[in-house]
Amino acid sequence: FGSGGGGGNSFGGGKGSSGKGGGRSSGGKGGSRYQNSNWGGGKGKGKGKPSQQASLPTKQATLTGHTDTVSCMEVCDTRSQLFSGSTDGSVKVWSWEQGFQCVHTVSADAPVEAILIFDAWLFAGTAATQGAGGIRQGVIRAWHMDNGFEQTLEGHQGSIYCLAQGGAYLFSGGEDMGVKTWQFKESKFEPLINLPGHTSPIQDMKAVGTALISADRGGTVCFWDLSTGAGTMQIVTEQRDLMALWLEETYLFTASLDGKVKVWDPAGTMLHEQLVTNQHNQASGVTAMCVISDGGEAPVLVTSTQHSAMMMWTMPSFDKRGILAARAGHSDVVRCLAKGPGNSFFSGSMDNTIIVWEFMANEERPLGGAGVSGGLWATAAQA
Repeated sequence: FGSGGGGGNSFGGGKGSSGKGGGRSSGGKGGSRYQNSNWGGGKGKGKGKPSQQASLPTKQATLTGHTDTVSCMEVCDTRSQLFSGSTDGSVKVWSWEQGFQCVHTVSADAPVEAILIFDAWLFAGTAATQGAGGIRQGVIRAWHMDNGFEQTLEGHQGSIYCLAQGGAYLFSGGEDMGVKTWQFKESKFEPLINLPGHTSPIQDMKAVGTALISADRGGTVCFWDLSTGAGTMQIVTEQRDLMALWLEETYLFTASLDGKVKVWDPAGTMLHEQLVTNQHNQASGVTAMCVISDGGEAPVLVTSTQHSAMMMWTMPSFDKRGILAARAGHSDVVRCLAKGPGNSFFSGSMDNTIIVWEFMANEERPLGGAGVSGGLWATAAQA
């Protein structure tokens, strides 16, 4: 089942990998920004109004072209491109070197629920659909973006919700509750083994170092050793309808539709639980999350909610950082988030659009929030 090195005091002993909702660590140079962290120890402890001095990210561009929900996104820094998957059955490629023009569209021939970029490979996991001939199971579409090779990987029962790459392997999970393993042999991808252990549909997964981490909607997170294929640990999060994972240095974040965000250490100990609420102080389900930099010392957690708002929190204190309501951003629920270069991030929504956001440097922040001045996306197409 492959080989890998030792771990260390972290999940898998390595850096975070990308997946649904982005998934790349926001950690920068100069060591950890979470040393001696007091998780949730801020003055407000996630309550009250955000600081008046906390600036919000600036909307730099709105990308249109999808005709249905934008369900997943992946950033490829080496190509300076954003990939977006949609339930309209397509994957679109946007180039930020060309003002965020859509430079390519690929048909997956079914609603896309997950995408993955690795090296020159593009993978798309599709939803199961009901047609005149009965149920059409979800598949993985694989394209080699340099040589034109294509393959359809079959074997799942139901929809495919997540994909990950670790070592020489491709992993997929979804409605049938099994983690499938694939490997490219000679001229095509072939199935290897199925990793059992989940009892609910698998919603998200990440590969980091020598570990695969998979999470199901029932709230169970499973850890697998990539060198043996053996399960090494489980975390029972007690979260209903778990939707997203995020790896941030040595910490694992889990988010769910019951409105809870939880932070875990590598031993599986919960360090903090945050309830995300709406303006009426009611729990607001979290659909996606990512941790980004605002150009300062403290990272920012962005959470998208079922109430069509994006809420931001300063890490690790969980003090409120600000809110991007529907009037400032999307008109419907944000399904996916992805960390971009620098201090930027992307949000994909059920309103069929993608918005490019960026925290501006202090000297670039426009007074009163009007206009856009400088910044990484100064040449990008404006909304």
